[in-house]
Amino acid sequence: MFKDCYHLCTSALKKAVLCRDKEDYIFLWNSIAIGASALDIKIFCLCLMSNHFHILLRAKPETVNLFMKRLKTRLGRFMMRKYSTSIAREIEYELFPVLDRKSFCQEVAYILRNPYKAKLAGPFAYPWNSALAYFQSLNRSGRLVSDLSVRERMSLLGTKQPLPGKMLVSPEGIILPESFIDVSFVEQMFGNSSFLFFDMLRKWNLEDIVDGAHGETVAEAYSDDEVLRGIRDICRDDFGGISPERMDQKMRIRLARRIHARFGASRSQLLRLLPVDEYLLERIL
Repeated sequence: MFKDCYHLCTSALKKAVLCRDKEDYIFLWNSIAIGASALDIKIFCLCLMSNHFHILLRAKPETVNLFMKRLKTRLGRFMMRKYSTSIAREIEYELFPVLDRKSFCQEVAYILRNPYKAKLAGPFAYPWNSALAYFQSLNRSGRLVSDLSVRERMSLLGTKQPLPGKMLVSPEGIILPESFIDVSFVEQMFGNSSFLFFDMLRKWNLEDIVDGAHGETVAEAYSDDEVLRGIRDICRDDFGGISPERMDQKMRIRLARRIHARFGASRSQLLRLLPVDEYLLERIL
């Protein structure tokens, strides 16, 4: 059931972003849907952030490599046209195998919680993930790809490639997730229980569980040196120049929250860099 099932996660770009505005998000979102369709890649879950993205999928690693090569080429051309520069070739990614039902559900919830973890929005309020596709009675308007002419497909989606007719394109030109994601399989893995699905998305320690399984290779967008410089700046600007070692526990917790919000620092990274109580840190992140 889970053969060739992976969590694809790109490394966070440190000095640039993939998506600067809504048009960029739409282009990347649609490009993933189009590229997966061309290679018969099954997508279960998706979340785009400004400088990285996550996809839970089923495909052989060599197929994923081809998918990413094509995606970077397509994204690079788009960025060159729009910005006269491109960082698409800098995109690096890792594949984390998903071996059983429990880890599958954890990965889905982890991916959908990304905007919440980054203090942007809750999973269901964030527009660039697939959260609304599951356990919802959706009746969203759009046009079937099968009803689009080649010219319309090129204008809306930037491709002449034949696409599955069931794909539904919103009035804003977004391929709706429920039309290209295997929603039924995800719901089945959660025992067709919306309660279990929503409960999993609320688990406060989920990031620690999944980051531990990943070896935390995708958890830290900034190096220790970069975060340390941020700590010094925040201590100077917001805490009157007091060093973390001289702060009381409440001040250290406030500092940890600031660093986590600004840099997306993982729990283990904060524990390395700050003299803060591990139990309290677990409760606030």
